[in-house]
Amino acid sequence: MDLTEAQWRLLARLAEGPVGDPSDRAAFARDLAVDGLDVDRARADLPTLRWMKLVDLAEGGLVLTDLGAAVHFRALFEAAQERLGEVALLADAREAVAPRFARAVRRVADGTYSLPEALADLDKGPPFTG
Repeated sequence: MDLTEAQWRLLARLAEGPVGDPSDRAAFARDLAVDGLDVDRARADLPTLRWMKLVDLAEGGLVLTDLGAAVHFRALFEAAQERLGEVALLADAREAVAPRFARAVRRVADGTYSLPEALADLDKGPPFTG
């Protein structure tokens, strides 16, 4: 989804739980201030987010819809995948210096080793040799 940074941050806040009704500016501002969210920006984003069916008003407050939760958590998943890919690339870049360590890091990143398995493998010998 093509959302602004402010919209992503609002979805993340709503993933933690509902916030006050946007029509009650004081309550809405109080709920968003904890996370450093701009109230005016959030209120301006609401029509778009509601049209996209990512947020809705329910029980006197603003809540994340099921679709909004799916979009939010999918973005978190994709960011985690990207970081793990970068960890594997870092291991590849230093494999000549520490081949066993690089191999263990790659295996943890791709899920073929658990952390205890990787540590046990490294404990079998000098950690920075082949």
